[in-house]
Amino acid sequence: MDIIQQKILEQINFNLQSISLYIEKLSKAEIKLDSNKIDLIDYSNHEWLNMLEYQDLKKRLEEYNEQSTDASMKNNFAEYCRKVCLQIEILVNKFTEKRCGDEKLQDSQYKKLRDFFKTAKENFNQYQDREYKLISYIMEIRNVGSHGDHNGRSILQRIELKGKSIKIKLQKTNNTVSLKEIQNIFSEFVSYYDKYNPKTNNPRITDRTEEGYIVITLSNLKDKYFDCNSIIHYIESNRTTLRHKLGNEFKILPDKHQHPNELKIFFEQQDYAEIKHTMNWFIQEIGKHLK
Repeated sequence: MDIIQQKILEQINFNLQSISLYIEKLSKAEIKLDSNKIDLIDYSNHEWLNMLEYQDLKKRLEEYNEQSTDASMKNNFAEYCRKVCLQIEILVNKFTEKRCGDEKLQDSQYKKLRDFFKTAKENFNQYQDREYKLISYIMEIRNVGSHGDHNGRSILQRIELKGKSIKIKLQKTNNTVSLKEIQNIFSEFVSYYDKYNPKTNNPRITDRTEEGYIVITLSNLKDKYFDCNSIIHYIESNRTTLRHKLGNEFKILPDKHQHPNELKIFFEQQDYAEIKHTMNWFIQEIGKHLK
């Protein structure tokens, strides 16, 4: 018997054992699910996870998957997101390891996720792609729920703060003011800003014209700058200092079209079916690069 035939027989034997174990679980009623709310992802439907080399990976995924289902049946959406996020991280890490090597595993989970989407989708846009946004929302909720709050705010209040963004409009600005200078000015209002990377997404310049019209979008806001008025008040209070950069005649006001708080909406909707659908797509796409 050659090596190929031996591997095929091993795979067949393993598949038969898996089917036998699954039937045994059913007969013992170990899988207890509300028929109206089955949020368990069937990892066995994804062929690449039935390969022998991915059995340890599959086992870890199924453990967290059952825990996420338990959380959904208890209507604990924050805990559900935490368990789904663990599955996402396992899959993203496996993709990163396979495609880029161990050294890239040190990157942030968000960077690794974006790298995957850039591989999986042409013309990927993180601000518009629905699958990416949904998965990143799950990760955001997990991060919020995994940390305490010294102000005693509820998880919904913290999610509202995390997901809120503000659009500020500048008019009649000095045309010589650079992107980096604008971002440095408005970095006062956000929790994190990399001043050495002017292409950072926060603060983000979403519109600019030659007539000195600029729109800035701010996210991950500091607590004391939770609304437009607090930001405008700060800028006006420092007009004397800022006018040599922004111009003597600059005006600042809220943009008429503010972004909805999509993270808060996602948390309140608790759409388990959409998450399950997206996760199945995600697992399938990961598998295309791991076979």
